[in-house]
Amino acid sequence: MPDQLNGRLDFWNIGYPLGALVYLTGIISLAAIMWGIWNRSRYWRLGQPDAMAPHWSARLRAALGLLFVEGLGHRRFLRREPLPGLMHALIFWGILVLFIATTVSAIEFNLERYFGFRLVIMYWRLQLGLLWDLGGLALLAGLGIAIHRRYVQRPPRLNTFLENGVLLALLLAQAVTGFAVEGLRMAATELEPSSPLYHPDWAWWSPLGYAFAVPARLAGMSVHAMEVSHFGMWWLHAALMSATFVYAAVRFGPLMHIFVSPINVFLDSATAKPKGALRPMGDLERLERFGVSELRQFRRKQLLEFDACTNCGRCQDQCPAWASGKPLSPRALMQQGRAHLQRQAPDLLKSVSTNGLTLLSGDMSEEALWSCTTCGACMQACPVHIEHIDTIVDMRRHLAMEQASVPDTAAAALQSLEQRGHPWRGTQATRTDWIAGTGVKTMAEDPEHEVLLWVGCTSVLDQRGQKVARAMASVLNAAKVRFRVLGSEETCTGDPARRMGNEYLFSLLARQNIETLNGYNVQKVLTLCPHCFNTMKNEYPQLGGKYEVLHYTEFVADLVKRGRIRPVAALNTTVAYHDSCYLGRHNGVYDPPREIANAIPGVQLVEMGSHHHERGFCCGAGGGRMWMEEQGKRVNHIRTEHFLDTKADVVGVSCPYCLQMMEEGIGAKGASERKSAKDLLELLDESLGPDARS
Repeated sequence: MPDQLNGRLDFWNIGYPLGALVYLTGIISLAAIMWGIWNRSRYWRLGQPDAMAPHWSARLRAALGLLFVEGLGHRRFLRREPLPGLMHALIFWGILVLFIATTVSAIEFNLERYFGFRLVIMYWRLQLGLLWDLGGLALLAGLGIAIHRRYVQRPPRLNTFLENGVLLALLLAQAVTGFAVEGLRMAATELEPSSPLYHPDWAWWSPLGYAFAVPARLAGMSVHAMEVSHFGMWWLHAALMSATFVYAAVRFGPLMHIFVSPINVFLDSATAKPKGALRPMGDLERLERFGVSELRQFRRKQLLEFDACTNCGRCQDQCPAWASGKPLSPRALMQQGRAHLQRQAPDLLKSVSTNGLTLLSGDMSEEALWSCTTCGACMQACPVHIEHIDTIVDMRRHLAMEQASVPDTAAAALQSLEQRGHPWRGTQATRTDWIAGTGVKTMAEDPEHEVLLWVGCTSVLDQRGQKVARAMASVLNAAKVRFRVLGSEETCTGDPARRMGNEYLFSLLARQNIETLNGYNVQKVLTLCPHCFNTMKNEYPQLGGKYEVLHYTEFVADLVKRGRIRPVAALNTTVAYHDSCYLGRHNGVYDPPREIANAIPGVQLVEMGSHHHERGFCCGAGGGRMWMEEQGKRVNHIRTEHFLDTKADVVGVSCPYCLQMMEEGIGAKGASERKSAKDLLELLDESLGPDARS
């Protein structure tokens, strides 16, 4: 084996120790990155520390899992948008492979020179050269797609043309100069048969470098000219690396997300709280301020998220508020927060007054904040795990509890919650009207129970919802389940109050319910409403209320599997199932509802085009939007259009909010005579034969 080890002489045409100066570029780049993150961290530390338990070991395990699945594997990118996902994967893997190639080369050289030790991989330089070239090809292909998308296709969500242009130019220049250096070396040595590197047959192991060598030879360049060009290009390539990272660190631009995003993923609250839960405010009696409006009131993680946002717009594309013409864009929220951070943080660090300027007074409109349905589509789409909902609700808390600035209809619902224990102002129904003729007993009448059925406000106070409650009772009776209800002792779980920003009212309602449940020694709760399910399962533990909480789809699907429920009557209908956001995206319950539908004879289940499972589209009622006036196109009308496009007869739901919204949408589209909305419980109850109910 020759000393040059398969075709590459370290520091060819540069010389050593002169070539060792190249290591300064690595030191400069690393120093720039570290300085940039440290300097920016001063901004993040202006925020409040996170009061939730850190769970560092759990965070590390989760972060490592995400690194392989979503970082290296690019799952979120590729599953949602194949072409942009491919673009990002090619750039990421190209940079990673070339970085590894440079690092390996430096380690090989220094180990051999100073320790006389040769790594085994040094004898495979030719073969590895092919891998390094393929990495470069991936980078060039990815950059080509990126340039085409930003400057030819120009999708509206990509609005950072100048900033991205500089970054793409720097990356492209690095890639081109790197392979120009390789090509010039190959071309020069091929013209010198006496050179120990003269092995024309080796060239094919570096196809991209060879592609750059051919033009140099065809141009008739002399060996000397090639050597001079190689020398200059070699140092330019090295300088470009430092320039790229210095530029990124000073500007704290898009490239820094390579380093900030992993930090944000590591600090993802999924290890500290359930996905569907909002962060508690703490002891309300001791707080001097409620909610968030000023920079120092945000948590440090929230300020970090402003910088972690890559401005890719995936959240905006999935947002139902944005799709219906509302002023809310989750991407804009993060970018406006970032702009506010950049303006205000330097003055705050110098203890200079910011004249009371807040994010709400200049950058983000109240209308935008109240447009959010808290559906979680933005968070599901975000490749760097930004938690938009907590930030939006924190600012709603300020509006609701500090400024009493709440939309009129929402304020009326909150007033009804406070006075009557439910948000349905004007209803004459009581919480026990639906029970008539069902044989259902309350806990006060007979506390012996297998499971407590939490019926929820909408299912007892709305006439349409009462049909679902009765169907639930029929199904449970058919399965011989011993269940009880609270009846008049049940009050709202507090979900609408919390998501509309009134944390105090939520706490009041939740503690009242927890006291009632504990008084009856309730261990297992079955809910009809996904919002009640999410609140009791994920948020009541914050106040000491810990129970086994199941949504009815989970419980009933299990009854069907075990043969305790046997649907027999064929319905002969096509059902398009609509995923409730608080059942699916927030809690991962996707299969049980479909298992129920598929168990019903004669039901043909279809999906809502591309809008199902984790990409389901909101009905528009969450986040308190059920009790707010809607301007422009209604979100539920968009969802109704998705349903009508399926040509199905029935839209199946498992949420009382969704049932109301889909029925209104079908009526507004003039399709009531041929289409309908039904809860899965109604379909299942229809399919139970008389013997099952006896």
